[in-house]
Amino acid sequence: MISAVLIFTARGELVVSKFCRSSLKRSISDVFRIQVINNLDVRSPILTLGSTTFQHVRSSHGDDLWLVVVARSNVNCGAMWEFLYKLDGMMELYGLNREEFLKEEFMVCYEMLDVMLAENGVPIDTDPGSVIKKMSVKPSRESQDRYAISVPEMNSSNNSNISIPKFLRRTSSFLSSQDSSSNFPISADLPWRPKGITHKKNEIFLYVNERISILVSRDGSILKSYVDGTIDLTTHLSGTPVCQFGLNDSLSVENNGYSVKDTFEEIKNKKAIPKAAAGSVMLEDCKFHQCVSLEKFDRDRIIRFVPPDGSMELMRYHVRDNLNLPFKVSPIVTYSSNGTAVDYRLTLKSLFPSKLTAKDVVLKIPVPPETLDCQIDVSNGHCKFVPEEKAMVWTFSKYNGLTENTLSAVTVPTKDATRLTVQQWQKPPISLKFEILMFSNSGLVVRYFTIKETQKYKTIKWIRYVSKSGSYEIRY
Repeated sequence: MISAVLIFTARGELVVSKFCRSSLKRSISDVFRIQVINNLDVRSPILTLGSTTFQHVRSSHGDDLWLVVVARSNVNCGAMWEFLYKLDGMMELYGLNREEFLKEEFMVCYEMLDVMLAENGVPIDTDPGSVIKKMSVKPSRESQDRYAISVPEMNSSNNSNISIPKFLRRTSSFLSSQDSSSNFPISADLPWRPKGITHKKNEIFLYVNERISILVSRDGSILKSYVDGTIDLTTHLSGTPVCQFGLNDSLSVENNGYSVKDTFEEIKNKKAIPKAAAGSVMLEDCKFHQCVSLEKFDRDRIIRFVPPDGSMELMRYHVRDNLNLPFKVSPIVTYSSNGTAVDYRLTLKSLFPSKLTAKDVVLKIPVPPETLDCQIDVSNGHCKFVPEEKAMVWTFSKYNGLTENTLSAVTVPTKDATRLTVQQWQKPPISLKFEILMFSNSGLVVRYFTIKETQKYKTIKWIRYVSKSGSYEIRY
């Protein structure tokens, strides 16, 4: 019946889109934005283009959101508008009629649509009391009282009939109620960790892996820079251990370093990096494995989880501000007197501490296509001309921190090379690859790491930082 439900902001930004028919392309939202939202002459709440019909209403309260249904069949228009007004009422009940809140809690809106619509697009339930009963998130009691909605109590016989979307099922929610005084073992069944796991040697490895991407302009200014990071675990622990650790993210540091006082007193780790040394990191786009308690992280900034046995990715994050750049490349590229040869003067300087060492450092320096060979002189490392890549490749097996090396090179052009062809060369950027152990490009630090389990055994914990290059490019 309904092919798609679209929700736009007042200025035409698509926030929520639910498609019930696979034959409908997602570009259909652009059609409505151009034909209706951006067209000041449109006054009708219904638009038909070929076999596609758009029906829309504006939210009665809040930020005047556009609520749209798309149909490709001969549908009952009255039923469509009734569904839209019921959806508008439910969004107002949950406070989703505000653009900012809708962007933060869009998953609640998707769950609401899953409850109100069948998979084939037929409205199946629009009564507010019945919909709230099936939702995993309930509106505030004040909202229910304001709209005089009574939600019947749910008993065990009704629980089996409630369908909650899979993306909203968090079986780790029991962890949010656990604290340092909780009794173990955990009685909940965990789909990612079977019971009865035993190991002769109990150890856990935590890896903070980061890739830094940077683009430097010809004048040395940074055009873009960001870090994509993951926290990976390799776990060999017996029983059902509850692990938790804290980071120096900005929200935790603002709240006296560690968010929970009893956790801070419990750890008393004198070797932890102090706040002044580690600084704070603004984490963005954090994504977690299903074993992590999201409620605990949102409330106390603590990452608490029962890990699966073996290797897995626990967390993914993004950082854009206050990055620690590991290398600085200063290129000077000029043309010879006849204009057919290119003269290179490069300086490669490491900015990380002297006690650290980068490995597998590779600096790729493009040369014009008409290059036959290169006359190269380097202060350290090994550099050679690679014809198939049209570049000079400068390599270091190890590169110490706070050191500087230089390269001087002149290209040897072919007989067919001319001043015009060489000067019209597009000059691809210089690229750098490297890997540094125990160095964090974002400044992220694991401040503490604790493990609790009823079985008394000695746990060996390892924390390792690995920084690698992503798209590390320098223009000249």
